[in-house]
This record gives sequence, structure tokens and C-alpha cells, in this order.
Amino acid sequence: MNRQGPAHSRRLAMVAAVVLSVTAGSLVAPAVAAAPAVRTAPAAPAPDPTTAFSVPAGTTVLSSGPSGFLTSHPQGTAITHTWVRHDGTPIPLPAGRYEGNQGTDLVVRIDGPRHTYLDLASGAAREVLSYSTAELAGTPVPVLHQGTRLVVRTFPTSTTGAELHIIGKDAEGRTTDVPVPGVPADEIVGIENAGPDTFLVRSYSTVGGVWSQRLAVVDVASASVGETYDHIYGRVTPLPAAVSATHVAWLEPENHPYPTVLGTARRGHSGMARTDLPAPAAPETNSTMTVRIVGDWAVYAALGGGTAPRTETLHQVTARSLTSGETIPLLAHASALVAAPDGSLLASGGTLDRGEGVYRISPGTNDETPPTVSLLATAGAPTALAVTTEDAPAGTVDLDRAGGTLKPSWTLNRHNAEARLVIRHTASGRVWTSPALAPRTPAQPFTFTWNGSFDGKYPAFNGAYTWTLTAKPANGIGPTLVRTGSFTLTRAARPHDFDDNGSPDVLVRDAQGRLALYEGRQYLSQPYRESDPPSLPPTLLGTGWNAYDRITATGDLGGARHGDLLARDTTGVLWLHQGNGKGLAPRVRIGGGWQVYDQLAAGPDLTGDGRNDLLATDKTGVLWLYPGTGSATKPFATRKKIGTGWGVYNKLIVPGNLGGAAHGDLLARDRSGVLWQYLGKGNGTFAPRTRVGPGWNGFSALIGIGDEFPRDGIADLAGMYSGSVWRLYGGTGDWRAPFTYPQDAGALVPLPYARPSDVY
Repeated sequence: MNRQGPAHSRRLAMVAAVVLSVTAGSLVAPAVAAAPAVRTAPAAPAPDPTTAFSVPAGTTVLSSGPSGFLTSHPQGTAITHTWVRHDGTPIPLPAGRYEGNQGTDLVVRIDGPRHTYLDLASGAAREVLSYSTAELAGTPVPVLHQGTRLVVRTFPTSTTGAELHIIGKDAEGRTTDVPVPGVPADEIVGIENAGPDTFLVRSYSTVGGVWSQRLAVVDVASASVGETYDHIYGRVTPLPAAVSATHVAWLEPENHPYPTVLGTARRGHSGMARTDLPAPAAPETNSTMTVRIVGDWAVYAALGGGTAPRTETLHQVTARSLTSGETIPLLAHASALVAAPDGSLLASGGTLDRGEGVYRISPGTNDETPPTVSLLATAGAPTALAVTTEDAPAGTVDLDRAGGTLKPSWTLNRHNAEARLVIRHTASGRVWTSPALAPRTPAQPFTFTWNGSFDGKYPAFNGAYTWTLTAKPANGIGPTLVRTGSFTLTRAARPHDFDDNGSPDVLVRDAQGRLALYEGRQYLSQPYRESDPPSLPPTLLGTGWNAYDRITATGDLGGARHGDLLARDTTGVLWLHQGNGKGLAPRVRIGGGWQVYDQLAAGPDLTGDGRNDLLATDKTGVLWLYPGTGSATKPFATRKKIGTGWGVYNKLIVPGNLGGAAHGDLLARDRSGVLWQYLGKGNGTFAPRTRVGPGWNGFSALIGIGDEFPRDGIADLAGMYSGSVWRLYGGTGDWRAPFTYPQDAGALVPLPYARPSDVY
């Protein structure tokens, strides 16, 4: 092991001068601990469920006495204190601040300077005595409650160190103040309760000209130092220590990557042993370390592992034999370890098999037998991650009704987890993977926001889905939580959607007659950057499309809810290519004679019957209406003449509702580039035209993409210019100014179409 730094230098320089003082001590060198063996802690016989009583979730043990133990637990924003008898009977304490009194049935209520000692042995809180630090000389700082006594620290002068005093009561009830002589007083850095009769003092001091850290065992009854242990290394912090009838143990924490050191000594014997424990993962772990003694075993842990934000080996409560060096795991974590009068420990913590609660760690049958662990009281919660509430998609989910986003949410029993959600389309295998949600406050759920797109911003298809939630414990305690489920996604039909993902598509025919589908949202909703083209390739829908001289997207004509196409071949036969959500079904012949028409335009309902309709201008300039029937085999009823003079227009578009009414409207571009609006009346006729504006002849393609950007119930328009760049016009719902200011969007890259008009 290669350890550097000031603490390591001190150890190497002073290792030959380690002093153990037992009353009048002797010079010794520290023993070198053998590499520990590891085995599993034997569990005590599993308690009958009726004997493992219940305590509230979040219960922490503060002290333990002959008849019961003091606990605290959160209740809303307050902390509630309860004395719990060993038979499980709870004795709630009035609201206030309380501290434990180790090894006794006493509880201390603190009201400002007043410390009131309550005896719970009889099952009711009976006031025994009280002290007021305001009545004591100097400026005492309370540090410990020892039986019926109060240990305080005073600072007599600014030039001397702290003094320890034991405050008690004489037979007449008068307050007594007894100083503790023999405690090195340069700097006291830690005082720890070791039961009603003993406490430990950790200090930095100079003795015999040598400045070092020392550990002193103080007997309360005589107010005297029984023994001291010199040259205890570590930082100047309240470092943990423990004492039993036979041993003393302490921890010497170091900063990562240096290991924490466990120091031990047998009382009444010379010699110390130091053993490297796992290095802490973070410096703040040092402040949570604690050590206790059970029989001939030292028990240590970094407390608070159940709610810790990181993995830490030291969170595990571990016992180490003081004779063989063997180590065994006891608990997955603990928030408190307190000594009980019978030599056992009470631990607030958990195990993966028995969950959260109060555990008793009892000495083995002999020095070589490891401590046993039994569940004294259950908190009714698992130690491993678990779901407490779930709001996940199930059944059929209408994304439109959900406002375009799903917000599945899970509340876990622990907030210190990293959660991720994967939503997978069953048929295609495409997925959306959420960002990882980091640990959060205890009451905050893990809520994900899915906008209905796959990874890469590709709009998600309608259909069957599965979801998988994975939550990894941030503290490394327990397995990764996995939850799964399924649902079916649906949306309202979109007029220009050919792949059933609720998003408009752009269809392109190239010079070889191939018809390809470009996902519209990748091109129509992102800023145009040639250096960052859309990542999804087009989908080939078929070949041989150069047999047609007219192609128009119609929306749903055949009643299958998907977008359809009309195509006229060079002989004048009109064909229906019905969408099926994955592409196009085999074509259906509508009829011949359609070569008389110069333009074809179809789209949302113009007649008020809810079916898509077709408009056609013949070569004499007459506009005809073909009402839709909803049938794929005979999609149109008999044509109706709308009017004449329509030969002035070179482009017709049926975009849907533009003016805010419930009927479909019509756009027409004249040969000079002026765009005109015809508001539909809902009966197949139109109101007089209104001028939208000039300059529209710069667009090689104009497509009514439906209500898309944003989805507000008003039809939008997309136009292509400069070869392949798209410009978006959002609908306003105001017939006087039907479109918003245009926004440049994406580009079809590459776009090997035959002519600029071969985009639909």
C-alpha cells in the first residue's frame, strides 16, 4: 500500500512511539492486522410476524434502555418522538426536542437552557429532575446526558482549553458541579456516550511535550479518567469511538483515496491494532462513520446509506472480529447504531430480504461466533427500490386527447435513484429513450415527458407499444428496479400522413419513377441547416410512378383513416392508391376520361358530410366538385359544376379549415403569383374570393399539410422553393390574414426528383 500525505507521514514517523496508557502505561508498537476473512452473518431465528412489531417508516433509534428505546420519525414537516417498549407498545411524547440517555430508560426534553429528565420505565413519562444551564457558572455547553447527570464543556479563560464538568444532584436535590481532571485540554474534538457510567473524550493535546490526538475513558461516578490511548491519528473532527468492558475501538477517517482505519485495543492490556477499511468514496463519508462493540467484534458503518446519493462500500454495517480479523456483513445500511444495556446493538436500517426496520445485533455464543441479526420492529417498507405509486400508460392512449405528450410518473420508496424510461414500438422495434432522471427530493415523483417521437425526433407510429422503467439505486443498495407495461397509441387521422405516425409526410417522385416518403416533421419543423440534415432516409413506396401525369394527395378517401393518393395515367384513367399506414395498398381503378381535367385537388370535407372531396378544373376553366363517398371502390359521387373562369389559376389547394369555420376552404394561385382564398360554405360552394398576397409563384410546390404547426385546429400550409427548401405558413383562423409570418424549415437532402412539381 502506498499512502502519502500529512496523516500518513505522521503515522510512519510516530509508529515506534505509539503509547498505550492503562492508568500508568507502557510503550508499545501497533500490531499489524491480518487480512480479514469474509463470511455471511448468521441471522438470528426469524421472528414470528406477530412478534416483529411495527414502527413508522423513517424511524430512527436514538437510545436504548432496559424497558424500551427512544425513536424519532418524520411526520409531515415535523419530527415526532416516541418511546417504544420492547413489547412494541408505543408511548408518544409531546411535541418538542428530545435526546436519548444511553443505556437507561430516561429521555431528556430540551427547552432552551432547561434539560428535563423523564423516566419511561413505568410506561408513562415521569419527570425525575431537570437542569438549567443558565443557572450554571460560566458559559457551559451541554454535550452528554449520562444517567441522571449532565456533562458540559466550559471555557474558563480565552487562554486555556476546554474543561469538562459533570453536573448532578445531591441527596437534597441541590445541583452539583464536579470537574473532570486529567482530560488533556488543548482541544477537545469529540465526546461520545458509552452508557450511563462511561463516556469517551477525543482530544488534541500536548502531554510530556508531545502533541497528538488522544482518547480518554472517563468514569462518570468518580469523574476521573480511567485510561488514555495516545497517538490516535485522523483529522480534527468529532471522530467516532466506542468502549466496552473488554475493548476500546475508534475510527481514523481519511480522505479518498486513502482508507479509513479501524483502531482497537483490549482494555487493561498494552498494544493497539490498526486495520485499513475500504477507502471512502467521498470526503463527506468520514463525518457519517460510526463504530460500536458487540462482544469481541467491532461493528462499523457510514450511517445514512439508505438515503445516500452515491455508492459507498462503507454504508454496509460490518462486524470485524477483534481476535481473528474476520469480517461479516450485518445490514445493508443503517441510519443509527446505539448500544443496548444487554450488550447488543439496536440499528435503524435495512436488509434486502427483510426490509426496513429496527434490528437487534446480538453477541454470538462465544468470542469466535459472529453477532446475530434479528428484526425487532418492521417499518413495513422494502430496502430495495420499489414502486409506491404508478401513473403509466395502459390500454388505448389517445395522444391528441393528451395534448400531444404523455407524462408517465412513478413514485419510489426511495428518492435516491436514477430512473430511465424506454418506450418501444412493437412492430418496428423503434424506441424512445428518456434522459436519465437524477435523484430528487423524497416527495418528488419521477415524471417523464414523451412528445410522441422516437429517438432522432422521428414521430412515433400508432399501434402497440411496450414500456420499460429502470431505476438504479444511487447508493448501490439492492438490484436495479425494472417495471414493464404495454399500451396502444392512437391519434386522429391526419390528411397528409401516410405512415400512421400522426405527422404530415412529403412524397417525392424521382426521374426513375420511384415514389419515396420523407418524414415531414424532420423537414418541416427544424431550422434549415445544410450541415445538419435530417438523419432518417426516405422510405420507398414503389416504382413505376412515371406512368402518371397527375398525382395528388387526398387525405382519407377510402375510409381506412390513412392518407390516400389519386393518380391519373397518360391515357386518362384515374387510380386510387389507398394508404394502409405502412405505405400504399394495390391501386384501384376509378375510371377513364379524366384527361379532360387540367388540375386535380382533393382534401378535407367541402360539403359538410365529413368525407373528403375532390375538385377538378377542366381545360375550358370550369371547376367541378366530386363529393366523396368514403368507399374505396367508388370514392366519388356524380360531379357538380361549381363555376367557370377557373382557368386563370395554375395551382389549387384544399388545405382544410383556414377561416375559423367548420368547413373546408380553397386556395388558388393565379398565373401572376397572387394567392387567393375561397372560404367554403359547407355545401360544396365558396364565398367570393379574398386576396392573400402576391409572390407565391416562387414556390414549386404548395402542400396543405393539415393542422400541424402548431396543432391548434387551423390548417397550415407548406411551400417548397429554391429547389428543396421548405417554408411554413401557420394558419391563424382569421380569414382576413389566414397565415402567420413564414418560417424557413428543413430541406430534402438529397432530393433527386424529376421536376420541381414532382413533390406532393
